Amino acid sequence: MADDMIFSTDKAILSNLDRLSREHSAVSEQRLLELYGVAFPMTDSTLDLFDSGLGVIEALAMLSETLVLGEYPLSEYNTPENRSIISKANKVLRNIDKAYLVDIYLKILADRGHKITEADFLPNVSMPETFTYVRNSLSDEAYDVFYQEFSDPKVCYSKSFKECAKAVSSGDATYCLLPLEEKGGVRLPTVSEIIFRNDFKINSVTPVFGPDGTADMKYALVSRYFNVPKRGRDDDGYLEIRIGADSDFVLSEVISAAEYFGMSPYRVNTVTFDTEGESETYFSLVVKDLGNSFAGFLTYLALFIRDFVPVGIYKNLE
Repeated sequence: MADDMIFSTDKAILSNLDRLSREHSAVSEQRLLELYGVAFPMTDSTLDLFDSGLGVIEALAMLSETLVLGEYPLSEYNTPENRSIISKANKVLRNIDKAYLVDIYLKILADRGHKITEADFLPNVSMPETFTYVRNSLSDEAYDVFYQEFSDPKVCYSKSFKECAKAVSSGDATYCLLPLEEKGGVRLPTVSEIIFRNDFKINSVTPVFGPDGTADMKYALVSRYFNVPKRGRDDDGYLEIRIGADSDFVLSEVISAAEYFGMSPYRVNTVTFDTEGESETYFSLVVKDLGNSFAGFLTYLALFIRDFVPVGIYKNLE
């Protein structure tokens, strides 16, 4: 094949794109400086709300009611044939500005003595180390993994998953073990339903393989409360949330925010539950933290994604 038939980008175009990138970074810093003008009064209001007795979640909910970043209009100089493309880019720009704002807001708040952490969103509750599960070889294997994280575990056995859920809901047991995923990573609908109906939280997940090593399922340790795991330098953390599936744009925004704050999407699927006679569909998203805290991402969700629900936090799935 002749060299003149191979596509290559013109060097002058590459040079122009580099120049425009530098110009864009300068404008980005100007935007960042404007966002500091939003973040400082936000911080003042937050500290006032803290002084009045509100917690982080309540304070962020109040801030979200009045937080506005403008309309993000297009330039009158944009040509008609390109306006639709640039309009799409402006939506991305709006989400970037939201992430910028959260980032600098958290830094200013920390500098003023109030560092927001995962525990502000996912508070640990000290509870008895009592467990229940339907006993079989797979659940026994899962329990052998889970109990090692506790100092004085006590276990009793249930006859069914429904009985497990009832024991946890009533407080007769703090934790129950439930099979979460079948081989191939498919979530069990009956277990997803139990977690949703009871507003349970997933505290830990472990693979189990059975006596012959072929089962390849995952079991979850489930409770009414969060139990944020202590993560070492080499531990991967996972945060699971549920958000309304009214718009795909919400999902793309949430994933973009997760990536901005140093996470990667680990698992995305849809789940449907019947609520008061009507079917409600949600996105179920698990993000992997890549060594970062989830605090920034959770702050973003609290400010800009009204209907998100934290479902679980756990570590070391792989």
